[in-house]
Amino acid sequence: MATASKKHKHPDSVTIGFKTYKIVQESLKDEDLYGCVDFCKNIITIDPKQDSRNYKWTLLHEIFHIGYYLFGLGSDEDIPQMGNEYLTAMSSNMVMFLWGLNKELFEYIFSEDDDEKN
Repeated sequence: MATASKKHKHPDSVTIGFKTYKIVQESLKDEDLYGCVDFCKNIITIDPKQDSRNYKWTLLHEIFHIGYYLFGLGSDEDIPQMGNEYLTAMSSNMVMFLWGLNKELFEYIFSEDDDEKN
């Protein structure tokens, strides 16, 4: 369900298996960030003052943080030595898993907007 008053229209949450993360559009200028995840509160915050393409990239980037956290790669200290095949398999499995749970959100992320056509 899209939020009518927000700059970027997309579902208000992303489901990650057993958790749902709320997606909030809020300025992060003071933090000098484009996006961030609060794992304790299950909130993704994205600064809406980005063009559509960068906004979508930031949203996907933050979803990947959650996906890797879900798959046991929460912090740099948790990440084992891994090769290309392992990382590729984990990433592709994660994308397909998350896309299956959040089709409308992923359609938004990978859609082509008017400002991208120019």
